[in-house]
Amino acid sequence: MGILFAILSGTFIALQGIFNAKLGDAVGAWMSVTIVHFVGLLLALAIYFFKRDADMTAFKRVPWYYSLGGLFGVFVVFGELTAIQQLGVTWAICVLLVAQLVGAFIIDLNGWFGVKRKPMNTGQVMGLVLMVVGIGIYTFS
Repeated sequence: MGILFAILSGTFIALQGIFNAKLGDAVGAWMSVTIVHFVGLLLALAIYFFKRDADMTAFKRVPWYYSLGGLFGVFVVFGELTAIQQLGVTWAICVLLVAQLVGAFIIDLNGWFGVKRKPMNTGQVMGLVLMVVGIGIYTFS
């Protein structure tokens, strides 16, 4: 089931980037970011109204900075829409995916933010290198 969610999320990321970039062309980047997050807030509240899965006592047991994910989201949306406007959809998504994978790799390698530390292996490094080479081939062909 996790693979299905990853595929759906990846598809939505590509669609979101296009929609955000087009909205940003029309209203400006930061207004686009504002609209995107406001609409997302409305949807999240509507879903929460029916789902009601909160445990507010658990909120006290996690470090405060884990609630800052929304702040990262603001910069993700801004960066993605700006990259798509300047680079085009495919190249921007290629670079974003490699950056995301390298960031995740470094976090896993060091065990940061409470994730289980995972040692590096040759296959992972080769995979990252192949992705970068693939972007180069895509870009310069």
